[in-house]
Amino acid sequence: MSDEEDEKPRHFHEMELDDRILKAIAKLGWLQPTMIQEKAIPLLLEGKDVLVRARTGSGKTAAFAIPVIQRILCSKKLATEQAIKALILAPSKELCHQICGVVKDLTYKCSREVRCIDIAPQVDLSVQKPLLVEKPDIVVGTPARTLQHLKAGNLNLKKSLEMVVVDEADLVFSFGYEDEIKELMGYMPKIYQAILASATLSNDVKNLKSLILHNPVTLKLEEPDLAPASSKQNLYCSCFGLVCK
Repeated sequence: MSDEEDEKPRHFHEMELDDRILKAIAKLGWLQPTMIQEKAIPLLLEGKDVLVRARTGSGKTAAFAIPVIQRILCSKKLATEQAIKALILAPSKELCHQICGVVKDLTYKCSREVRCIDIAPQVDLSVQKPLLVEKPDIVVGTPARTLQHLKAGNLNLKKSLEMVVVDEADLVFSFGYEDEIKELMGYMPKIYQAILASATLSNDVKNLKSLILHNPVTLKLEEPDLAPASSKQNLYCSCFGLVCK
C-alpha cells in the first residue's frame, strides 16, 4: 500500500458502525470524520480508555458520543432489562445541553433504543427523579448535579454503568469540581471504560487522568494557532500505563 493510500482518511462507513448511526451522520451532512474522530473512534470501539486532547471545534463530542451510542446499541441485543450505561460529565450546564443535543442528533434513527437525559438544569431533584427512574441509557450532567442525585438515591451507577466520559476535562477542576469528582468515584463500578476530552493537557487534567483512567491511550492533536483548513495536522499517539486507586 502506498503512503498516499495510508494517509487517506477513514470513512465512517468503514468503522463498523450501526446503520442507524450512519444514517444520522449522513443527515447531519458529515462527509468524513475529523482527524480526532478518525483516530479516537476505533480505539474507543475496542474498549480502550482514551485521553483526547484537541481544540474546540475539532469534533471531540462526536468522537466520544459515536462509540458510546454504538456500544449501547450492541449491548441492547443481549440486554434483558433497561439500564444506565453511560455517564457524561461536563463543567457547565451549557456544555451539558450541547452534548445532549449532539447525542440526540446522532440517535435520530434509534431514539427509542438509546435515550439521553440532561440532569444539569437546576430544577428541584424531585422533578428529574422520574426521568432517572426510567433508567435512560445515557446521563449527562455536571459533577455537582450528578453527585446530588447519587446522594439522594435517584441514581445508581454501580450495577450497570459501562462508560464514563469527562468533557472539557481541563475546566473540571478549575471550575471547582475536584472534591465532587473524587467523591463520585465512590459511586462508580470497579470496571468501566473512561474517556477524557480536553483542549489542554494541564496538571489538572493529569490529576484527573490518574483518578479516572486505566492504562489509557493518549491522542494529542498538534495544530498551528491559526491553521488553514487545508493544513496537515500532526497527531502523536502514545500508550502508557497508570495505577488507578
